[in-house]
Amino acid sequence: MPIAHRALLPAAVAASGTAGAVVGGTLAAAKDIHRVSNGEMTRGQALADVSKEAAGTGLSTAAGIAVTGALGLTGLVGLVGIVGVATGTKYLWNKKFGFRAAPKSIQA
Repeated sequence: MPIAHRALLPAAVAASGTAGAVVGGTLAAAKDIHRVSNGEMTRGQALADVSKEAAGTGLSTAAGIAVTGALGLTGLVGLVGIVGVATGTKYLWNKKFGFRAAPKSIQA
């Protein structure tokens, strides 16, 4: 990897992680406003969920950029790499920290 790319990679990782956090938090807020309105979650749970989604999406996006950048992948292969790494990272994040609604009781 050329020296210029190695020098720019940390800035690209930080910027993409920040952008990912903003997008993830925004999407979670839009989803959780609906859940709070329907009584599926409290405002406190929504705040915690938005925070976790923002962190997870930011981390996932940054991981995708970091891995593909470190490997020097560009173009379509780089894009596929970013999506693959980010998806895998976010899957693991959700498995550990994702919101789980309380099961609804079954009424006979």
